[in-house]
Amino acid sequence: MQDPSPRPHVAYVMTHYPRPALTFIALEMRELERMGGRVTPIAVNVPSAEDLGTDEMRRAERATSYLKAQGVVTLAASFLRTCVRHPREMAALVRLAIMSARLDLPLAARRLVHLAYACWAWRAVADRGVRHFHAHFGQTPATVAWFAASVGSFSSGERCTWSFTIHGFQDFADERVTRFDLKVRSASFVACVSDFTRAQLCRVTDPDSWDRFHIVRCGIELDAFPFRPPQPPRGPARVVTVARLSPEKGHLVLLAALRRLRDQGIDVELRIIGDGPSATLIERTAASLGLADRVALVGELEPRLVASELAEADIFCLPSFAEGIPVSIMEAMAVGLPVVTTFVGGIPELAVDDQTALVVPASNAGELAGAILRLVEDDDLRTRLAEAARRLVAQRHDVRPNVELLRELFANLPTAQGR
Repeated sequence: MQDPSPRPHVAYVMTHYPRPALTFIALEMRELERMGGRVTPIAVNVPSAEDLGTDEMRRAERATSYLKAQGVVTLAASFLRTCVRHPREMAALVRLAIMSARLDLPLAARRLVHLAYACWAWRAVADRGVRHFHAHFGQTPATVAWFAASVGSFSSGERCTWSFTIHGFQDFADERVTRFDLKVRSASFVACVSDFTRAQLCRVTDPDSWDRFHIVRCGIELDAFPFRPPQPPRGPARVVTVARLSPEKGHLVLLAALRRLRDQGIDVELRIIGDGPSATLIERTAASLGLADRVALVGELEPRLVASELAEADIFCLPSFAEGIPVSIMEAMAVGLPVVTTFVGGIPELAVDDQTALVVPASNAGELAGAILRLVEDDDLRTRLAEAARRLVAQRHDVRPNVELLRELFANLPTAQGR
């Protein structure tokens, strides 16, 4: 009898794994396996020592295949071996890879590297019964998954499929590179983390493909972020932000807002959680504004420590210029930390002004300072926002029902086990 609930075996293709800042992907994979699916992780980049700070992360590292760890000789051998065995099919795939670069020679060279990654990735999972690749993020991981499904189809003689999850700013930073027009045409489905993200994908693709776009919101493990009612600040109000340290996250605007508050006699301290290319600039700017004694760059933290930082803070602030829908806001709201953020991307789907958060225009330090001051001074407002936000997160961003939507998409593929 045919299994009424197929249990697909999926290869997940990611930029990094494991990594503290991307634990929502690890949580998604874990939930899929808890629901009976099987997941084989493939990552482009080898993790750093900082990424392997727990036993769980070290176990994840041992279970993962790393593309950049293979070396030029190994990757070239996989590519050439596939060309020799399937010359016509590989010639067509090489043409597609080069054509997708639109005469940009450096990009064409990267596409051929991605194709070599795909040849190796297929051989790494072929004997495990994998017939579907799922990528997180629309750039290199999606390109590798796209090519790997093609290599798998003509190498195995069975149909292989692929899909990807699209998140936000980074996915749309350079549409010339991402080539969503081609990827969407080839993918079985695309999981979009917000309505805004889906809208952006619709903007750059043919309407005939739009029925492949499904809203699968990011989720968190609610039990890991227990709610605690907000309390009046016990000293200087502690603001915390959790985000990659990069220009689009708006850290410098937050520093300017804190300077305004200090000028008004309002004592606020800031803890910045995350890592990235803007770390030195943020530190230098804090010093130039006379805030060095009130700003701490904590670095990237594992989820347990992030939850602890949130529980000890008074206000969460994410002053981004561009977003899909931030997991960090979900975590803050789950804890009961009142949120100040900006009207950009998918944020208003989660942070509704004066209902679940205070939401201000992006890049406006004055409005940001005013919103923080409202929360510092108004105990009732903090409590009202925190309670409503926790309810919304519980309704829309619990990881289990959200991953169930993704599991159903995998289970309905023609390549799912039992079909």
